[in-house]
Amino acid sequence: MIKKIIKNKKNIFEHASNDNSFPEISSAKDFIPDWYKETNRFISGNSVSNNLPLNMSFKMCSPFLDSFMSGYMLPLPVDIGIDQSVDGPVISWNSQQTNFVIRRSLEGNEKLPVPMGCSPNHYVWATQHTFKIPKGYSALVTHPFNRHDLPFITQTGIIDGEFFVYPGNVPVFFSSTFKGIIKAGTPIAQILLFKTENWKLEKNINIIENGAVTNKKTINSAFGYYKNNHWKKKTYE
Repeated sequence: MIKKIIKNKKNIFEHASNDNSFPEISSAKDFIPDWYKETNRFISGNSVSNNLPLNMSFKMCSPFLDSFMSGYMLPLPVDIGIDQSVDGPVISWNSQQTNFVIRRSLEGNEKLPVPMGCSPNHYVWATQHTFKIPKGYSALVTHPFNRHDLPFITQTGIIDGEFFVYPGNVPVFFSSTFKGIIKAGTPIAQILLFKTENWKLEKNINIIENGAVTNKKTINSAFGYYKNNHWKKKTYE
């Protein structure tokens, strides 16, 4: 009897840049911020104490880390300078031959809420990359997850496949107080692919008991119950 060898299928996320000097779209795991890396796992340091319960920092939260590790990042292609004026942020870069940030008219956009701490002026990232969303999948394009330290807030959109996303405009608001240089390679948008499926909301009070049992199992472990029993490794190469 001949057995068929079935290889694990890898989903492919195809992309290209319109300029080889620009940083490429890369795995989100390559953009984990320094403030996360420099945080200790426990309040007392990184060593495990024999006294329970342990005083753990946010670095012990697997779902939080997953937000940094999932999907891909669209990087800023050039250094941009930010200054502030009475009319809002003044944005500049070395070469004026290509637009990388475009100020958009307020007309028709007056009702769009302005994120707290941002200038009311409307801007867009003039992206310089093309990528393909595979058939049967959608792409969540949004501000890099949990990156509230960045001096801008990229707006969120969902794009369905099969679709080639060409260089275009991604709305963004800039901080009303930040002055400085935002370096090329800074992540400006996170791309997370998910299956395009229909869902239905259904109330089920029976799951409350299941949740209580899970909570007790979590407490019974010193740490790591979720990661050891439910977390699934995901790769974005």
